[in-house]
Amino acid sequence: MGLILSAPGEAVAQTLSVDETVTLVRGVYYEGMPEEQAERIGPDGCAQLIEMLADPRESRSHAQVLLAIGICHPSGGFEAIRDWADTPREGEIDRATFRTWQALPAALGHLARHDPRALARLEAQLNESEAPTWTFRHHRGARLVSQSRRSAATCLARTGMPEAGAALDRVRGDASDQRFRDHLEGARRLHRESAGGLGLDAGRGAETGRGAEAARAEAGRPQTGRDADPARDAYIRGGFQGMAR
Repeated sequence: MGLILSAPGEAVAQTLSVDETVTLVRGVYYEGMPEEQAERIGPDGCAQLIEMLADPRESRSHAQVLLAIGICHPSGGFEAIRDWADTPREGEIDRATFRTWQALPAALGHLARHDPRALARLEAQLNESEAPTWTFRHHRGARLVSQSRRSAATCLARTGMPEAGAALDRVRGDASDQRFRDHLEGARRLHRESAGGLGLDAGRGAETGRGAEAARAEAGRPQTGRDADPARDAYIRGGFQGMAR
């Protein structure tokens, strides 16, 4: 790991080896896995991540593996994420599985910039109303639905993509759920900020064309889960750290 020079005076980050990739996703990070490191994962490392996500022996690292796949967007990345999400689960799940479920929207948000099926999957999660058939401690039923919807809204917003803005405008929801409505408004503000930071047009006309419809159809139904706060900082925390409460 390190820097290489591609031109006089120009330093370029070196691609991570497979061993370095494995070390990265197995690491313990109190502030979250460093995404700038995950951006350096090369094709061989990405292939290794897909194998790790399918290996139950690596379950303790699956949350970071999932996120890294979203960031490095390998061929087959969406299928790997989808297969993990669609694995049937019943009863009480363990902490590693719950943490991976929490990481799912963020992984899809990163991948959405490269694969429209990931964005369609996030939109489906945003509109989901059916609770998972599993539990984790006090996380169950409507609480999971609320958590999942909030996180999907946050991750769509952070992409800054016009298609994500359109999804946020199309969202279905209970008009009586003020907390979710406040969170959704926060997501729309964050989307405008994200689009501006990326130099994108935040205009949110409805998606059109067979490609968008096909992506939504292929994305299928995600796992579910949902909760909210209108203030921007609390809103972002609510979308991610708040899910662990």
